[in-house]
Amino acid sequence: MFIGRENELTEIKDSLKRHSFQATFIYGQRRIGKTELISQGLEDCPYRILSFEFKKAALFSNLSLFQSVIRDFFHNPYLSFDSFDSTFDFLLEKSTEEEYVLVLDEFSFLLTEDPEIESSLAVAIDKHKRKSLIHLFVSGNYVGLMETMISENSHCFGRFNHIIPLRAFDYYDSARFYPNYSDEDKIMLYSVFGGVPYFNSLIDTDKSALDNIISLIVKADSLCEHEIEEIILAETNKTPLLNSLFLLILQGKEKYKDIHAVFSSANLTRPDYHLQTLLDMDLIEKRYSIHQESNKKRMRYAIKDNLLSFYFRYLFAAKNKELRKNPEFYFENFIAEDFYTKYIPEKFEEISRQFLIRMNLSNRIHPPFFEIGEYSYNNSKTKTNRQFDVVTKDKTGYIAYECKYKNEPIGNNVIAEEENQTRNLPDIAFYKLGFISKNGFKSDVDKEKHSLFTLSDFYK
Repeated sequence: MFIGRENELTEIKDSLKRHSFQATFIYGQRRIGKTELISQGLEDCPYRILSFEFKKAALFSNLSLFQSVIRDFFHNPYLSFDSFDSTFDFLLEKSTEEEYVLVLDEFSFLLTEDPEIESSLAVAIDKHKRKSLIHLFVSGNYVGLMETMISENSHCFGRFNHIIPLRAFDYYDSARFYPNYSDEDKIMLYSVFGGVPYFNSLIDTDKSALDNIISLIVKADSLCEHEIEEIILAETNKTPLLNSLFLLILQGKEKYKDIHAVFSSANLTRPDYHLQTLLDMDLIEKRYSIHQESNKKRMRYAIKDNLLSFYFRYLFAAKNKELRKNPEFYFENFIAEDFYTKYIPEKFEEISRQFLIRMNLSNRIHPPFFEIGEYSYNNSKTKTNRQFDVVTKDKTGYIAYECKYKNEPIGNNVIAEEENQTRNLPDIAFYKLGFISKNGFKSDVDKEKHSLFTLSDFYK
């Protein structure tokens, strides 16, 4: 079952209707659905399809394997190419005689072996583009490396008619994989499995949400555990250091200076390269205070993928993996309390950010905001520390949202405390407060004064 990506599918199918050179560039992290999107887009395609998935191997190995597929496609056992230059040139030249589809999947594996391989493709495109009838699809999963192909300094800059970055689904689209669960179960499942389509496709909707979590990730040697290990191993041989970075971020060492200090004390090289690797893999991101994006001192690193967060928080450093052979026991004794009282409420803040973005785009927030982020302030002299995880900016100013994932409704005492927190901040002023509550609001809350939302609004 293929879910979502309606706009992307439309773009691909529209490109197939054009009888001229068409090049589509698709990139995103592993398991995000690039290959499946192309496959769905090419359903009922009237043209012959030459598709090849490059391997994590030397250039000559990929060239040899690709050559074999080309021979079969053109029914010519004598075709031979000594380089990718001549290979791409031949394929583009043939497209002046026949309209066909060429899919170059996992192209990033070629780029890791030789970044200049893109110039071979660019030269062939430039040489034959005017007469070519090819429908070219180039995809890859090493996000940072793929983005260099479409940057201004790239040989391939301007050669693609369509550029499709595939991101993880938000909480709402992810729930389309499990539509019949309760709202609370949907929040719990997204908090664990995140928005990667492949992981969501594994969820058995005949089981409870908790049973899925236990069988798919908590259980020792689970399918998701092996997938996580493969994701990290796929792009680098520096797995131990990358694992350490995930742990440090989860332990609250989110700023560069804190990470650097740990690496230095362990006599390790600077963490810059390894942090950039995770950024390029789209597994972590940089977050800034909404009003000071140029202030590197306030920048912090955050793990983007929920499944990675869950794995490194609860499973990676487990002292006794044997205990996980009874996953129900392990969850109840070593995960449950923190999971329900801290982990899900933390993830609910990010989910609330996604919810507000959806509300904004559907014209249900007035005035609409044009920026959303977070705000932090820390003054060691006055011992003042403020953290607002969801902040929006509109034409009037800033709104700070407090997100509470608790069983009791929010009362005026919570609102008064938040109002006190926002007073006398030296570098930002909030003209309004917003509150997002799992279980609504008490009768003493002024519904006209504040922006109020509940969990029941999330899946309407």
